[in-house]
Formats: sequence, C-alpha cells, structure tokens
Amino acid sequence: MTTGDAAGATSDAPTAPGSTGDSPMQRLGLNFVLVATMVLGPIPMMLPAVLAVDLIGALNITTGAFSLALTANTVVAALFAPLSGRLTDRVGPKLSTVLTISTAGVGMFGMAFATDVWLLMASAAFAGLGQGWCNPATNKLIAERVPPGRRGTITGLKQSGVMFGIFLSGSTLPTLAVWFGWRTAFGVYGVAALVCALGIGLWMRPDTRPSADGEPEYASPPDAVFAVRPMHPRPVRMALAERAFIAKITWFSLLMGGVVGGVGRFQVLFAEQSLGWTNFWAGMASALAGITAAGSRIWWARLTETRVRPASALAIQSAFTVVAMALLLGATSVHGSLMWAMSLVAGFTMMSWNAVAMLAIITGVPVARAGRASGIVMLGFMSGLSIGSLAAGYVIEWTGRFETVWLAFAVCAAGASVLAMTMRRSGPVI
Repeated sequence: MTTGDAAGATSDAPTAPGSTGDSPMQRLGLNFVLVATMVLGPIPMMLPAVLAVDLIGALNITTGAFSLALTANTVVAALFAPLSGRLTDRVGPKLSTVLTISTAGVGMFGMAFATDVWLLMASAAFAGLGQGWCNPATNKLIAERVPPGRRGTITGLKQSGVMFGIFLSGSTLPTLAVWFGWRTAFGVYGVAALVCALGIGLWMRPDTRPSADGEPEYASPPDAVFAVRPMHPRPVRMALAERAFIAKITWFSLLMGGVVGGVGRFQVLFAEQSLGWTNFWAGMASALAGITAAGSRIWWARLTETRVRPASALAIQSAFTVVAMALLLGATSVHGSLMWAMSLVAGFTMMSWNAVAMLAIITGVPVARAGRASGIVMLGFMSGLSIGSLAAGYVIEWTGRFETVWLAFAVCAAGASVLAMTMRRSGPVI
C-alpha cells in the first residue's frame, strides 16, 4: 500500500488540489525556494561542527561546553517547532520561509562575532528559530502549491537541501577558514542567507487564500494574485487518527534524531582525534555522507509515494543505521578507511529517513493542518538532536573515547526500527 492510502486514512484528508497553473520557470523557482530554505535553515548547526577544533581553541572551551552551547540551537528549535507550525498555518508559507532564512542568517553573524561560550550559545539559540521553522514552512508550501503525483520527488528534493548544506559546509568551510579565518567564513554564510531571504520575499508570488472548506484555493487564471491573509484564524482540533499518526512518527523522530544529532556533530571531531585525519579529510568524509543523502532522499521519497509504505521504508532505514554505527566502531578497531563506507551507508539511510517522514505528513494530514503536524514531529526530531548531541559531548569528555557513544546510538537505531515495524502493523495510515 502506498502513501496514497495514507491520505484516505483520516476523515478529512486532503482532497487532490488542482494544478496551480505555474509556469516551468515558476516551478523551478519553487524548487529553489524549498531547497534554499532547507539548506540555510539548519546550516547554523552544521558550521560549528565542521570547525569544532577551531572554535574550541579560539574560545578556550571544553568539548562538553562546546556541545552545550550548540545544543541551545536544537533546544530552541524543538520548543519553537510546534508554535512555528501554527504560525505557518496562520501567516502562510511565503512569509514563513523568509523568516526562517533571515533568523538563520542573523544567527550565523552572531556566531562570527562570538568571543566566549555565552555569545556562541545565544547566537546558536537564535538560529534555532529557523531550524525549527524550516520543515513546517516547506511542508506547507508543498501541500499548497504542489499537486499529488509530484510531491514525492519534490519532498525528497527539498529534504536533500539539508544534505547539500552538509556537503557545502564540509567542503568549503575548512578552505574558507584557512584563507580568511573562521569568523569570516561564518560571516560569508550569514550574508548569503540574508540576501537569499530578500530575494525570495521579492520574487515569490503571494500565498493562496483558503476556500470555504479550508483547502487552498488555487489561482485561476494562473496570473491571478490573492492578498496574503491568515490561513487558519482559529485552531482546528485534530482527529484521533491524526493524533495517533503524528505521535508514531514523532517518537521515531526522537530516537533517530538523537543518532543524527550526535553523529553529525562529532563525526568530524572523531576522525581528527581518534583516526588522526586532517580537518580537510574529516570534512570530506562528512561531505560524502551529505552528497549521498542528497540523492537518496529524492529516491526514498519517490519510492515511498509510489511503491513502499512509509513504515516499511523507515524500518529499513533505521536498521541500516545500526550497520553504520558498527562501521564507526570498526573504524577505530579495524581500519580507519571504514569511515568512508560508514559515510555512504549513513547518507543512504540514517540521513535520508526524514524525507520519508515529511512526505508521510504531507500526504497523510489535511493541508490546513500540515504546518501544525510538521511542527509536532519536528519537536520530537529536534528534541532528539538536542539530547543526542549533548549526551554525546559529555560522554566523550568524561571517557575520552567515542566507542560508547556509537554503541548507544546503535541501540537507539535498533529501537527505532522495531517501532517502525510496529507502526506498519497498526493500521492503514502508514
């Protein structure tokens, strides 16, 4: 059963909207907006991870303090995500994407001027607003402007933006830091984010207005323009089936978020400290995972929309995450080259499940509540990122080793796989 059945599992599932009438150039522009939002919203969390050695040395802080400072990003993102979902439903996805990118840009500027751990923490926390907002904003944008049949591919494409951000930061930051210093490197990304937000605000057409039944009313003729107005002035109570559907994905996201948060933040540091790699090669290993996930997210999302149930895809991805953790353990005890194999496996599975989860929300929840549902799931994911990265940082500091962390993450991934298989047996929704 495909995710096309998921939409019918709820009593007021989204009706198939008609074509927006957008031209090919407008559709290309929409793809750019989606990818740019998913690159620039989460990237403030990635930049310090790539230059962890530089920041720890320049600010004279411990690994635990560094992890605590950056955890502020995901804590704020987790707490803000449910509110950002409701705001997205009210003000529309266009303004939401602009604000997402703007807050990320300001946060990166703050990191560039940080002189101690507290300024780094405050900047990371402010950037967390964009981190928590990017998925509700982009999911709502797809639900309103992309008809069924194209949502799988475009959801995978926009989720690949996160992975492109990992590749971009891992491949460019070490060079920029060597040439201009790490502060300038952060500033370059901050300028790029603010310019992008301004361009999107000027170019993108206004959001559609709701029809009488709460579904988006598409422009007809194609060049018609509607004023932006609240999409949902009054909160709409979710049905019991919707709540159960969202809760399952939220718990899965919590477990996998812990794995992604810890590995993403400390993979580069692990390669440098435990394997003796240079920052360039450690960054390239991280970039390999990112570029692999960029393509695999599109593949997984398309496969899930047409042939595979979301629960089955999530079970497979989390099971292979256990394999990725085993390869990390083997990189220390067997051979360091296993890090490259781990990056490939992680990119294809551990870092690709989010596309499946987001597509399940887009297709399984009414359009009017797509932002709210996305925010709840992001609360679980961001909480996992916070817990995983913070716990990993202090375990590494206390033990001086990474192996305990990788083993704990393998257990989390195994638990997520069991949960996904349980979801598959629970009913037709997923």
